[in-house]
Amino acid sequence: MPATEPVIARRYTRSDPRGSYPRITGAPEPAVNRVALFWRPIVDLTPSPHAGLRMRMLHPVARWLAEPKDGRIVWFSRIGVPGLRRQVLRHAGLDPYDCSGPPGLAEDLRTPDWRNLVAVLERFGELDDHLRALVVFHLAQLSFTEYALRLTGDVEPTGEAGRDHYAYQVARAHSRVPGHTDRAVRVFERIASTTPDPRLAVLAAAQGVSHAVRGKGETALAHRFEGLGLAVEMAADSWHGHLARSRFHRALALLRMVERDLGGMRRELRTAWWCNDQLFAAPADEVSTMVAVENRRILLESEIKAASRAASDVPPGTVREWCGELERMDPDCVETRLVLGDGYAAANDLPRAARWYAAAGELGTSDGAVGWFRAGQAFDRLGERERAVQAMGRCLELDTTAVEPRRYLKEAASDGD
Repeated sequence: MPATEPVIARRYTRSDPRGSYPRITGAPEPAVNRVALFWRPIVDLTPSPHAGLRMRMLHPVARWLAEPKDGRIVWFSRIGVPGLRRQVLRHAGLDPYDCSGPPGLAEDLRTPDWRNLVAVLERFGELDDHLRALVVFHLAQLSFTEYALRLTGDVEPTGEAGRDHYAYQVARAHSRVPGHTDRAVRVFERIASTTPDPRLAVLAAAQGVSHAVRGKGETALAHRFEGLGLAVEMAADSWHGHLARSRFHRALALLRMVERDLGGMRRELRTAWWCNDQLFAAPADEVSTMVAVENRRILLESEIKAASRAASDVPPGTVREWCGELERMDPDCVETRLVLGDGYAAANDLPRAARWYAAAGELGTSDGAVGWFRAGQAFDRLGERERAVQAMGRCLELDTTAVEPRRYLKEAASDGD
C-alpha cells in the first residue's frame, strides 16, 4: 500500500505555465457569496466560521496589530501562496476587492481591521523589528507577498532578537516567490548559524531543510541544515522549543522520504509527534492552542501524504483514522480536502476520495482546479462517466490552460459522435 502505480495523477499540465483563472461576473457581495463564505478572512479580514484553519489565524494577528505589545512573536506556521487572494476574488466574482496591496482597496470596502492594517503600513518605517516581522507575516497570510517584499527590501539578520525574527519572516516571504529560493536559503543558514535564540535557530534550520529539498533538490544542503539544527541546545521543557523541534523533525521526515529511507522517515515523524504532544501537556492561551492545533494538523497531513506517495506498510485502517481526524479538524480548507482525497484513495476508498476531491473543487483557486481534475479521474475509474465529464469541465472553468481535462472532454465528445 499504496499501489506501485498511482491511481490518480496528482496534477494536470498547462498550455501556459502561469495558468489562467477566468473572472466570474454578477456574483453577490461577500456576506452571501458561496465561495467567499470559505475565504472571507482573506477577502477583507472578516472572520468566518466556515473558513479553514489558516484563514482563521488572520484574526488574532489583526488583533495584535490593533493592540501592539513589545516583543510579541508570531508562531503560526502556514502562510499564503502569492496571488492566492486574487484567485479567490476571480472565482468568487469580487473584482472590486482586487488590489496589489492593502492600501489599494477602496475606502468603502475596508473593514476596521483592514483600515488598521493600512494605518500600520503608513508608518512601517517607524515600527520596531518585532512589529515589522508581524506585519510581514500578516501580509504573507493575505498573499500580498510581493507587496511585502517591496515594502521591506532585503533584510539581513544581525544577532539581535527583533532583527533576526524580522529577517526570518522576510526570508519566508522570499521562499514563496519563484526564483527567490537561493536568497531565502542564504538568510535561513545565517540565522540557523548565528542567532542567539535557539528556537529561531531550529525553525530556520527546518526551513532550510524543507526548501533545500523542495525548492532546490539538494540533499547535501539539506543535510547541512540538519547538522545546524541538531547542534542547537535548547531547554528541554520549553513549549516553543518543542514546537520548533516538532517542525524540524517533520522537515527531516521529508528529507528521509526523498532519500527513500522510509524507516528513517517514520522515526523522524515519531519524534515530531512526541514534541507535538508536549504542546498539549500544559495549559495554554487561545492563540498558543491554535498554534498547537495547526502543528498537529500539519503532522496529520504529513502522515497521509507519506502513506499516499511512498511505499509504506501503514494499513489502510490507520490512514482512514488519520483522515477522520483531519476531516474533523479542518474540513473547510481546500488543501485539507485534497489531502483527504489522496488519503482515502490510498486507503482504497475511491468513492470517498472522489467526494473530497470534488469538495476541494467547490472552493475555487488553482487548488480547486486540481481537485476537480482528481475528482474527474476518480469518477472515471468508478465508471461514473457523466460525473467525470462534469468534473473535468469544472476544472477547465477554474483554469482554462488545463491540458488533460481538455483532452478528456474532447475524447468524451468524440465518443458520443
